Amino acid sequence: MRGSVCMCCTVFLRDSNKELECPSLAGRASDRLDPKHNKYEELVRKIRDHGQEIRDEDLSQLLKEARGCISMLNGNFRLFVQVVLILDWTHRSPEVVSEYQGFLLDLCAAHNYYTKHVIDQLITSFKRDSSEWKDGVPSEESVRRFQHIHDAIRQILTIVPMSKDILISQVQSLFPYFKRPAHEHETFIYNILQIIQYLPGERYGFLKMIITQLITLDVHSPRSALEEREPGGNMEVDGIFEMDDVKNPTAHSLDASLNILYRYLRDEASIAGSVNMDKMKPLFNDLVKVFEEVILPTHATQHIQFLVFFILGLKPPLCQVFIRNLWKKVTDPNIPPIIRQAAVCYIASIIARAKYISILTTQTQLTEMATWIHKYISSQDEGSVNMPAVDTRIHGVFYATCQALFYIIAFRYKELVHNTGLSMLQSLNLSKIVTCRLNPLKVCAPVVVSNFAAIARSFQLAYCYTVIERNQRSNLPIVNFDNSASSFNLASVHLDSFFPFDPYLLNRTKKFIEPHYREYTGPKEENVAISKPANDDDDDFLEGHPIAESAAAHFSYSTSPGFLHLHLQ
Repeated sequence: MRGSVCMCCTVFLRDSNKELECPSLAGRASDRLDPKHNKYEELVRKIRDHGQEIRDEDLSQLLKEARGCISMLNGNFRLFVQVVLILDWTHRSPEVVSEYQGFLLDLCAAHNYYTKHVIDQLITSFKRDSSEWKDGVPSEESVRRFQHIHDAIRQILTIVPMSKDILISQVQSLFPYFKRPAHEHETFIYNILQIIQYLPGERYGFLKMIITQLITLDVHSPRSALEEREPGGNMEVDGIFEMDDVKNPTAHSLDASLNILYRYLRDEASIAGSVNMDKMKPLFNDLVKVFEEVILPTHATQHIQFLVFFILGLKPPLCQVFIRNLWKKVTDPNIPPIIRQAAVCYIASIIARAKYISILTTQTQLTEMATWIHKYISSQDEGSVNMPAVDTRIHGVFYATCQALFYIIAFRYKELVHNTGLSMLQSLNLSKIVTCRLNPLKVCAPVVVSNFAAIARSFQLAYCYTVIERNQRSNLPIVNFDNSASSFNLASVHLDSFFPFDPYLLNRTKKFIEPHYREYTGPKEENVAISKPANDDDDDFLEGHPIAESAAAHFSYSTSPGFLHLHLQ
């Protein structure tokens, strides 16, 4: 060991009220081999085992003396440094807090190899919070303690250039495991969003990190489990929704985390309670970029996509930008078909469900969809007649776009008819679409086909039931010849689709979505009797022609359009 460190520190422990004298943290090498003189190891052990019992004045004195010989705290004294770093200091007196922050700053400045350990402990401290938060709002004590941590991080970022990269890397690696308690998730996310306040240039990266982690929570919170919650099982206590933590702990964590994120988006886009476009636009761009890179390619998420739904509700004119960008993906043949199909599902779902989507935007998008569909039909009619007409692998984007067209009409037909009469819907030439050789009515989700068919018949836009009945009579597997494998394979008849803005099921954060959310009010024909279960609060989309009963028996689909599946009688 090179040199010695003279730290004459006196530490008094409450439990024994006995004075521990440490004339030297490190003596001669021979002294360190003798247990009688091993005062350094004794000090380390005392701090490790009884650190929280050290009085504030003693801890402050220890830190002052450590800072006095900071240059000597090299790797030989790493155990001492480690036990000091794990101390819970944020609840201490202002003097201790100031000395501790100064110790961290001096340590990183003198020995930059300690920077990673320091940042690790600071980030880990974000998870140490036992106080109760009311509706996602931290207590004053929590805010004060977290502020001490952020002050230390800001100072380190100022004096250690490489510390920013270390911080970003360690935040990602220390993100709570998805099965950890909900409060740990919300405190951690709250503090990541606080870091953005002094690292605004890293907002996109941190939002991407948070949303990527929340997707894990989302996919582990299946809709079926949330829909099966017993009525009355979620109680509101002091403004906090207590979900069934036993059955749905992951969903509870997701709900608590999203609550923090919704509040952040709202506050970040506003000045004095009003949405400010100068603040909103860059935030919107960051969120949409994360959506396109992380959410859009992920199959069957249930709630995380509502972040985009929410932020568009803050400034509806941005909807046109969002929809236009998605439509460019749908019509770009260089983009993988699965992404194109997902994009058109998002277009259909947000136009159908968002109250803030204007009827003019709806009309424009329907026209673009119909134009693209007719061009596709024409190109197929001119192509090879030997190619199977119905094949979701080859024509998946076409079928997804047809379903999107039918879905939007089923939701918005009343406004469309009221605004332009039947002229706009008639201009879509729906009859040609439903009778073309590609036969979209056979591939689209039966629940969508059922409702669209009823509307089309009511307004004489197209006659779908003849096609539906013919499809049922010929509902046989389609055989395609796979040249690469020199064998026959069965192709799926049904379109694998999903409806991203199905009804929102998380109780605590539902309040952010409900003001902008459209429930379904579909056609009710005199000859249709619908039998509903006792719990009729769910959105109902399976209203239409009785032919849907037998159609539903033959088709299956990955997720519903967000409505309770009912039996037609």
